[in-house]
Amino acid sequence: MSTWKDIKAERPNRNIQPLKKYCRVKSLEGILALEDIGIKIQYLKKGRRTNLPDCAELWNDWNPERHEIITNKKKYPDRKVLKSEAKSIFDEKTGKTIEVPAEYETEEVNRITIPLEQDIVNIQTAFTVGTEPKMDCSTEDEDEKSLLAALKSTLQKNKIKYQNKKVVRSWLSEQEVAEYWYVVDADSFWDKFWAGIKKTFGGKTKPSKKLKSVLWSPFRGDKLYPFFDDNGNMVAFSREYKKKDLDDNEITCFMTITQDMVYQWEVGKEWGQPEGKTFNHGFHKLPVIYAYRPEAYCKKVKTFRVRLEKLLSNYADCIDYHFFPILQLVGDVEGFAGKVKDRIVKLTGEGAGASYLTWNQVPTTVEFEAKTLINNAYDMTNTPRISFENLKGSGNALSGVAFRFVFMGAHMAVENHAEVIGDFMQRRTNFLVSALGAINPYEFDKASKTIDIDVELVPYMIDDLSDKVTTAVSAVAGGIWSTREGIMFAGNAERLDEELKEIQEEQAAKSTQISKKEQESEE
Repeated sequence: MSTWKDIKAERPNRNIQPLKKYCRVKSLEGILALEDIGIKIQYLKKGRRTNLPDCAELWNDWNPERHEIITNKKKYPDRKVLKSEAKSIFDEKTGKTIEVPAEYETEEVNRITIPLEQDIVNIQTAFTVGTEPKMDCSTEDEDEKSLLAALKSTLQKNKIKYQNKKVVRSWLSEQEVAEYWYVVDADSFWDKFWAGIKKTFGGKTKPSKKLKSVLWSPFRGDKLYPFFDDNGNMVAFSREYKKKDLDDNEITCFMTITQDMVYQWEVGKEWGQPEGKTFNHGFHKLPVIYAYRPEAYCKKVKTFRVRLEKLLSNYADCIDYHFFPILQLVGDVEGFAGKVKDRIVKLTGEGAGASYLTWNQVPTTVEFEAKTLINNAYDMTNTPRISFENLKGSGNALSGVAFRFVFMGAHMAVENHAEVIGDFMQRRTNFLVSALGAINPYEFDKASKTIDIDVELVPYMIDDLSDKVTTAVSAVAGGIWSTREGIMFAGNAERLDEELKEIQEEQAAKSTQISKKEQESEE
């Protein structure tokens, strides 16, 4: 918490005594009760226990057009090329010799950028949530089944399958991301559930609200301020952002969400609170899910990328100047023979002759360094290089278990990501269960307090279906798996109940046929 001297330095026009009184405020309730909005916002910002990410630096690393090989022309200057040499000209009118300086022109050098951070982050994102996280909920309770169906529909309607990729990508590249949930009119959202809900719960009024979400992150123009209590629990969350009014004037906005309220302030010359911007969000839990990492995922390989861009750019300049051979003529030119296209130069004198200037050494050192830098960048981040060039030699040799060994590094990285992202997904699920019970208390309140859903990240893998089916059949036949577990392992979990019912019907039909044949044979 800041001292009164810190706030006095930020707002020198304030009196000291009120500032001393403000600085005694420590609780969130005390901060929100302060009358001075500016001081209140300063306190809410101080609740953050980590440094704000340097958005400009992160964006410069992420966007190839902002790499220093492009923007820092002081460090990587363009080349000056001699256009005409210095010479002396005699002026007959004045009888003086005029010195004409050499004339140069600027020639752009090659500036090759490599989106290394983007490629590594995108591959890590695909391995982490390319396969949707698994939700494990073992229940036979009809109330909980209806709630689980509503939860899955909420995730589907909010396109969470794709939003998960945005979450992980932002977390890896921007260091932090927040997901905010709010209530809107349902439209036709509950139509497909209403018949089942009415039958199960005896509901008389169709729900009129549904849940929506939005992402906040530094690249989206947001400054995020989580507020933690002394136990490390996030009890409030604030967001600072800018918007423009109808007159194209920029307005700074500050939004704070607590366990039960949403507060919003806007600043022109002074902070103010617009009408209708403070309201009760209606949830039992804080409707913000937040993920943070202390540094960008690719920060440790930035030096490799900077060196690689410099190396390739300089090598491209070298090729431009030396790719085509240069003809070297030695001796005195005596004359020319032949036509223009077939002209022959006659050289005389000691050592007269002609030769092409060529490289005596193949630039293997450049190739070696470039490969070393690229390999180290991907190896240090446990990122597989998935390209046609790297995989074309594998053919059909890699499958099933072999593929899992090849991508073991990537799967280990996903396990590390799960410390934060897995927790993020679990807290999202817990919140949505509570939120569905809050906006539809008659239908889901009881089930929301008893249902237990575990969320687990499933690393992306190219599955060998024949291997999975063989494993499932062996496990079920050996009695160590149930038929239900075998079907789920084979990847047919979406039709689990239908498949079990059909299998039972087929087994019953086979048993009936066998019984008939046995009776006929006895007769």
